[in-house]
Amino acid sequence: MKATLVFPVKNNQILLARKMKKVGAGKWNGFGGKSEPEDETVRDTACRELYEETGEGIKTKREDLIPKAVIDFYFFKNNSKEPDFSVAIYFTENFEGEAVGTDEMQDPTWFSFKDVPYQEMLPADRDFIPKLFGDKTFRGKVRFTEGMNDVLDSNYEEVTIEI
Repeated sequence: MKATLVFPVKNNQILLARKMKKVGAGKWNGFGGKSEPEDETVRDTACRELYEETGEGIKTKREDLIPKAVIDFYFFKNNSKEPDFSVAIYFTENFEGEAVGTDEMQDPTWFSFKDVPYQEMLPADRDFIPKLFGDKTFRGKVRFTEGMNDVLDSNYEEVTIEI
């Protein structure tokens, strides 16, 4: 499954919201989801999901998405070489509008890069989000423990990505 994650950024701040459904409910996260319909491009998915999850508050354009990473996630018992899901991660600095809470994402809040609430995020997010603030792009692999409560192992390598 292909999915996206978008983080609006401005003035060394990042916009996060509390996820209210599915994996990570109650935790701070960026905005994103999977392609619908399945032939939707990754960039189109990222723009649509950002718009929907910010209460139709934030719009960005495909060309204003800044690729930061692609991370492949594997569940505990996945011995396959294929990930359970792969996430394209972007920043966007050029956007319009303001986020409002939705059924899916509540309490949109701007955090300075140095004050990101990692202790209230999923373990995998704590692992890779600090890496997003650098100038390099990267590809990663994350394998979860049973129940997805922790990261069993992860690795990241700097690569040039075009997504």
